[in-house]
Amino acid sequence: MNRRWLGPLVIVAMAGFVAAVYGRLPARIPVHWNTAGEVNEWGSRAWAWLLPGIAAAVRLLVPLLRRIDPRREQYQWFEGTFWIVVNVVVLLLAAVEVTTLGYALGWPVDPSRVIVGIVGVSLVVLGNYLPRMRSNWWLGVRTPWTLSNERVWRETHRLAGKTFVVGGLIVLASVALRPPTRVWVVVGGIALASLVPAIYSYFAWRRALRAG
Repeated sequence: MNRRWLGPLVIVAMAGFVAAVYGRLPARIPVHWNTAGEVNEWGSRAWAWLLPGIAAAVRLLVPLLRRIDPRREQYQWFEGTFWIVVNVVVLLLAAVEVTTLGYALGWPVDPSRVIVGIVGVSLVVLGNYLPRMRSNWWLGVRTPWTLSNERVWRETHRLAGKTFVVGGLIVLASVALRPPTRVWVVVGGIALASLVPAIYSYFAWRRALRAG
């Protein structure tokens, strides 16, 4: 998962899949679903190229942002984790592409349910690697308090590792629910994963100040 070549390989596969099925896609394909799991926005089949384009942009842009990070020397301490995060994002986009285009082709798939499951798995995977991240400006829980104190960064990311896993499992469990209940459970799981560490970072910072 931490191989640099994995992202480009997946992107080529994404473009190849679009090219292979493009002629069989209907003139209009679904591009958005509402909270009831129903398609509420359609686009031309040219939209099929959007996700490979986004994946390619992520794979190119994130390493460039790393180069201009004032704390770029920190990346050497979590090099493997950095590439795992990039690859997870690319794989997430690939899974969404296959699901949405498969639905457009008439495959027996519920995109809203599958995409929720993909998001849940991604949160769990990321949660296992967040504690390994060192302070930087682009990845992780970046609040004024984590960026100002190394101890606060470490404590916050240890907590975030747990909340992301628990939040991801909650999101995964919501696959068994019906919309719109599923949507609220997903929102709760994501809020637990992201907001709790962000709020905690403030109190960890206050505690660090008192400790000198």
